[in-house]
Amino acid sequence: MRYRLGDFTVKNWNSWDRVPRDPITVGNFILATVGASTTSLVVLYAVGAVAITAVTSWAISALMPRPDFSSFGSQGTLVNARDATAPVDFVYGQVRKGGTVSYYESTGDENKFLHQIIVLAGHEVEEIGSIYINDETVTIDSNGFVTDTAWDSKIRILMHLGDQTSTSDDFSNVSGKNLANTLIAESELTGSNALTSNFVGNGIAYLYVRYEYDGEVFASGVPLVTAVVKGKKVFDPRTSSTAYSNNAALCIRDFIASEYGLNDSAIDDVSFSAAANESDENVSLSGSGTEKRYTINGIVKASSATGKVLGEMTTACAGTLFWGSGYW
Repeated sequence: MRYRLGDFTVKNWNSWDRVPRDPITVGNFILATVGASTTSLVVLYAVGAVAITAVTSWAISALMPRPDFSSFGSQGTLVNARDATAPVDFVYGQVRKGGTVSYYESTGDENKFLHQIIVLAGHEVEEIGSIYINDETVTIDSNGFVTDTAWDSKIRILMHLGDQTSTSDDFSNVSGKNLANTLIAESELTGSNALTSNFVGNGIAYLYVRYEYDGEVFASGVPLVTAVVKGKKVFDPRTSSTAYSNNAALCIRDFIASEYGLNDSAIDDVSFSAAANESDENVSLSGSGTEKRYTINGIVKASSATGKVLGEMTTACAGTLFWGSGYW
């Protein structure tokens, strides 16, 4: 569905669509109203453009709820939820997060092993980086085993970036490492419930975690596993390429164009390219070093209202988003 400013501001789109929008007409009306004597083309255009921008910006800002920064912060993200109808997470920039546990199975004698699939994002991600267990980073060997003394290799974690096309475990933080799918090999489900080569998780970034029971290691129960995720690859109109970026303007553009966002391709890429350039400017830090001027590092849930998300995104870059002359 395509959204336009009129969808948010007026009940009768046909009437709104007939209102003059070109800057010269609007500027002429304003200057005539205030009795201005200068009516040059430049002045008419400038006054009209400013008026259109101000009105549309005010309208869309007034109709958006006040930003709730908790949805772009850490609140509610450092957990692993069990929910049969959980909304999908879309990750922009880099965040540490848990996910939705979409699979549980115990196998072996006396349920020796517990298997989990933790879904991190509903799309391909750039990277799954550091793994945290109970808020502490851990070391993982070339076969996926957590080698820290506290866990005594009783936990195995394999990573999938969302680009997988088969059931092989893509262990992304070991170059060239490709492991046989442990879950399918060890699952004891039979009949119509048996796992097959179709159990791929196309387009889903997730962790496969296997726990080997040990009363001392897991004295406090199953631990919390979270990961640092470099998220979505976004289109850059400056280079006509798609790659990972936390550039605020490019993330906003991606949300407008994405099916889970506005699903709208009517985007003024000239203005977004200029905004992306400004977002990429290096800003000196008070101590030392630099950082990019405007970035977005957070999570968008599929259940979030699009207007609410856009309102929060634009605050990340002191930006203004509006519909004008047929484009965002």
